[in-house]
Amino acid sequence: MKFLLILLIIFIVTPYILRFLAPFIMKYFMTKVQKNMENTVNQAQEQQKAQQEETQKDETHKKAKEELGDYVDFEDIQDESK
Repeated sequence: MKFLLILLIIFIVTPYILRFLAPFIMKYFMTKVQKNMENTVNQAQEQQKAQQEETQKDETHKKAKEELGDYVDFEDIQDESK
C-alpha cells in the first residue's frame, strides 16, 4: 500500500514539477545552442576574412609583376669582325 501511494504521488507531482522546471531547462538549452551558433558564425567569418586577405595579397603580387614588365633574357653577343 505504501508503494502505491508513493507511485501515485510521483505521477501526480511530477507534471507540476516539470511545468515549473521546463522554462529553465529550455532556456539553458537555447542559450547553449545560441552560443554554438555564434561560435560557428564567428569561425566562418574568420575563414572568409583570411581568404579575402589572401586574395588581396595575391592580387597585389600579380599587379607588382605586371608593373615590372616582361623578362628578357640577356645574352652577350661576341663581335666576329675583330
